[in-house]
Amino acid sequence: MEVSLEEFGTLDFDVKAWLNRQFAAQTNDDSAATDDARAQRLVTQLHFLATNAQQNSDRIKARFRHQAAQIGRDIAGLGKAVSATQAQLVGLTQAVDRQAASAPTMAAVVELGTAQRQLARTVEALGLQRSYTDLPQKVDGLVEACDFGRAWALVDGVAGAAGLDADEVHACRERIEAGVVGELGRAVAERDAEAAARMGQLLAAHGQAELVETEFVRVRAQIGVKALEGRYDDIGGLLHAALALITEERTFAEAAEMSDAVQEQLIERFADAMQTEIQRHVDRAENIGAVSVRGVYDALVGFCADAGLDTDESSALSVGAAHVQRVPLALHHLLEPLRECVERLGMAEADRIQGGSLGALRAVEYETGRAEAYVRDAAREMDCVFSDISETLDNLLVVVPAAMARRAAEDVLVAVSEASGVISAGIATLADSAGFDVSDLAAATELDTPIPDLTGAAFQPLANEDKLDAVSRSVALALLAEQLENHTATVVANVRHRLADMYSHPQSLIAAALNGQNEVSETMDLETADLDIEVPEISAVAAAQAVVFLLGGAFRAPLERIPASSVWHGAAARSSMGVTVPQFSCAPSEDAVEIGEKMHILLPELEQAVAMHAQCAPDAMPLYTFVLQHMSACDGDEDDSPLLAMLALVLQSVQRAFVRQVCCVEAPLSALGCRQLAADTEYIASVAASFGAMPDPDFAELLTSVLRDNAEASDISESPELELTELQRTLHALLIHSDN
Repeated sequence: MEVSLEEFGTLDFDVKAWLNRQFAAQTNDDSAATDDARAQRLVTQLHFLATNAQQNSDRIKARFRHQAAQIGRDIAGLGKAVSATQAQLVGLTQAVDRQAASAPTMAAVVELGTAQRQLARTVEALGLQRSYTDLPQKVDGLVEACDFGRAWALVDGVAGAAGLDADEVHACRERIEAGVVGELGRAVAERDAEAAARMGQLLAAHGQAELVETEFVRVRAQIGVKALEGRYDDIGGLLHAALALITEERTFAEAAEMSDAVQEQLIERFADAMQTEIQRHVDRAENIGAVSVRGVYDALVGFCADAGLDTDESSALSVGAAHVQRVPLALHHLLEPLRECVERLGMAEADRIQGGSLGALRAVEYETGRAEAYVRDAAREMDCVFSDISETLDNLLVVVPAAMARRAAEDVLVAVSEASGVISAGIATLADSAGFDVSDLAAATELDTPIPDLTGAAFQPLANEDKLDAVSRSVALALLAEQLENHTATVVANVRHRLADMYSHPQSLIAAALNGQNEVSETMDLETADLDIEVPEISAVAAAQAVVFLLGGAFRAPLERIPASSVWHGAAARSSMGVTVPQFSCAPSEDAVEIGEKMHILLPELEQAVAMHAQCAPDAMPLYTFVLQHMSACDGDEDDSPLLAMLALVLQSVQRAFVRQVCCVEAPLSALGCRQLAADTEYIASVAASFGAMPDPDFAELLTSVLRDNAEASDISESPELELTELQRTLHALLIHSDN
């Protein structure tokens, strides 16, 4: 540890305390040394210090001895000048007495004036020499007495005089400056505004104005930071203490005539000191969730407003145009912990929802025959999920700045996809238990799509207990999908509205600080794409397809048998004598009858499914409305009831599948086969017409074709003026036969 000579000259110097400090410092520097070694080292340092001090003293004495001889010579010369002046005065007096105005007398007067000037210069030089010989002692005395003005005046008075040592004068100035700075520090520490202002004026007068603000900030920041140390139980306690401190410091700074820049620097120091404590509260809030983070955010926003950090006047430095404003450094210090939290808050909240309310929704299980209980429990948990999502977004879009808002909202909306996944998982379970594949739902109204195994519950009539349970489950999933869709629409609309509102207002300094910006503009460039929130894909369509698939499942078995039926190529019956038995009409085939019978019971089955739906959720959208909204509409009249429209949707899919299966029959049909196809087609058309359903366009084409006679069909097919569709060409190939 370095030993300083100035320490021994202070009034409160304590030998014992000084020795203890020296030994303690040496112990820290070299813990392995013995006490004797440390003492020997200290004695050696003191010996060198004493030797150096003695050498300095001898050098000063030698210089003074040299200057004393010069001073003696100056005094002797002064004595001679005085004697010569006295002699001249005597001669002048005699000349005056003689009243002689001769030229010699005038020359004597001139010589007298010259002598007087020489005497004045000599006296002045003697005074300067005397002042210089004890200048350091006088300066030290004045500094010790805190009479810094006189000390500086003394040094300024002798500065530049001939024969004075410039280094010595500079050293005196430094001692005065150190004394003034020390007194300024004391005044600032004790809140003595008058003394602080006086010391500041003195330093400014001698070109050291920057030291005033530097010392003021250093002392008050050190005291303020120490006052803010300690762990506060809540963020409010910390911010309340900091606000009280800032208010007091501003009042004192104004009384001490400090600039606004000094106040800004003080707040920056305090904010920097508060950062660790704020980080602790932010970390704790982040573990709780967005609600708690918003509490910290609101507290910080209130503090910044009360401290004047988020107003137009908070930035003393304008950049460029008037609408551009600098973000105070104090805001960056205060909000840095929150900024890091906000950047990951969306993902963190999505994870929290998945582990909370979404986990509860996934835990709800469907029990056979208890669709109503399943819908009740799952709907309750679904409400909880979206309550969490809405509450999270409400708090998130307050805290997150506009530039991050869209991404954060989409992070949270991932939970919607997860909720939809619960319905998708339910549909997958339904498909597995009912004997079909989920991929089959994409063609729910295409009843001729090949399915390897038609023995599952999905392809049985509704009277089958397993089929009834499958329809019940599909109805429950449709209800949940509808609820999910409604909640999603509300949440997304709210997010878009909030984003539009955020972009329509000027960006605050706090938002800019959270976004890591150093400057903020009063206007923001709004990109339309920023409002296009990506809506999570939900499973409502799949739920509607599952209902339709199950309702049409029973038709697949008879439809699949049509191409391989033997009736399409059969010959007319003959008697025992080999005579052809006339056959004037055909009855519908067994497959057509089965299709017709299933069409007859389709309406009661549909009504039963609608009743299940209404029983589970009386206030929900009717099942047929939900299905029609998510699937292709039928070609019925606009005045048809939604129930009949849904019935027509299934009936038309049956008719369309019948046509496609007929097109798979090997061409051509026999005459008997043509009559059989006409009978089957007319039968199915009549059953569908009994429900008021408009025929499918392809089925209508089939019906028209089977009613033509053989000759007419041949003429149409051979006519070069007619362009036939692929279906028409296929049907003509089937129906034109060679036998009568």
